[in-house]
Amino acid sequence: MINKQDTFSFKDETKDIILATTPKSKHLIALENLLDLTLEGKITKPVTTLPTLDKLKTTNIHIINHEKLDDKFDDVIEKISTLKDEAVILLDTFDTKLVNKLVQNVVVKTYVFNQLKTEKEDETLLSLHTDKKEFSELEKGLVIGEAINKAKDLVNTPYSHLNATDLANKAKKLEALDNVYVTILNKKEIKDLNMGAYLGVNKGSLDEPQFIRIDYRPNENKEFTALVGKGVMYDTGGYSLKTPKIMPNMKSDMGGAAAVIASIEAIAKLKGTKNVTVIVPATDNRIGDQAIVPDDVLTSASGKTIEIISTDAEGRLTLADGVWYAQKIGAKRVIDVATLTGSIVRALGHEFTGAFTNSEAFFNEFTDVTKQTNELVWRMPLSEKYNKKLKSKVADMKNTGGALAGASIAGEFIQNFIEKETDWIHLDIAGTAFKEKEGTGVMVHTFTELFL
Repeated sequence: MINKQDTFSFKDETKDIILATTPKSKHLIALENLLDLTLEGKITKPVTTLPTLDKLKTTNIHIINHEKLDDKFDDVIEKISTLKDEAVILLDTFDTKLVNKLVQNVVVKTYVFNQLKTEKEDETLLSLHTDKKEFSELEKGLVIGEAINKAKDLVNTPYSHLNATDLANKAKKLEALDNVYVTILNKKEIKDLNMGAYLGVNKGSLDEPQFIRIDYRPNENKEFTALVGKGVMYDTGGYSLKTPKIMPNMKSDMGGAAAVIASIEAIAKLKGTKNVTVIVPATDNRIGDQAIVPDDVLTSASGKTIEIISTDAEGRLTLADGVWYAQKIGAKRVIDVATLTGSIVRALGHEFTGAFTNSEAFFNEFTDVTKQTNELVWRMPLSEKYNKKLKSKVADMKNTGGALAGASIAGEFIQNFIEKETDWIHLDIAGTAFKEKEGTGVMVHTFTELFL
């Protein structure tokens, strides 16, 4: 938890104090006078903890070496994160460009998922003191940090507490924000749009699907970018059942949905200037009397038919109808984001998000932002040779194409539903959305910056 503190006095403060300082800082000079000592030459580490020896009400002051702040930022964050319920940060002693980064990282790295525990873990409580010139960067850091944590909350919440309807209800609340409009399509309305691929995934479930659309329209320009998030709320694999080892943590299979919903909330709160539409075809993937089985053929909203080889290749079925809808309503730029393949995890591990594209210019614009946000992406290949692996004898295509190059073949599957004039990026976050049994909020920062 973070509070903003309007007034500050060394003499009155009882909490630990954190400041990043230069030798000529007014705060450092004031501190030297109060403690009757000279600190020149003594602040050599990234963080130096100075006991006040009862000369002040606070016990410790943590002085961050301004020269080492940027290259030792993780060390500084780690130190701040350990200060439970006892720290006030003097943000106006930091460079403006670092305030956003500092606040965002403190918010994210002190995250605790407490919602379902009877005994709550302690949360870090920090007070931030800043002058007016830092205020906007402080707010930006807070909003982005909280959005990342919101995505984490969504991913960490089990299916028993977050199904497609629950997610739709959370999305509906975003209409309280300026220029945000939310539309939820029910099962009948989805059927009316002939979304047979998406509905096929839902056939084994007792819980109805919810097609979520969130529009952010800050200007009258009709152009907008669509963010399509995979919203498989829980994935058993269907009749192509996952193993007991793999199935736990499949609540994370809606990591793409979490990322886009949290991002558009942050964009709206920060009053981004670009039009954005979020689309989430939300459902779970279960076994049931009506569930699809291998050999079934589904007809997508585009009219293309799909032979089911594996019911565990379900995310791409929902995305096929999701990206079709995005283009139907006018999107000329589409980014889909999904925990899509185990193949991408085997290729890139948990460090890089796999990226696929049909547009060099759009991808370059996107990666320019990822370099600023430090969210690592690695471009993966698309090829007609991969697309041929999807050839079916009974339908227009199969939903899988063999064990090898699975991430690229999945990308080709989605590209079959992308029109030639649409600039498109596909992000496979299967390795980056969930680490050490917890959601990461990956891509929230990048999506937010992209539309500010």
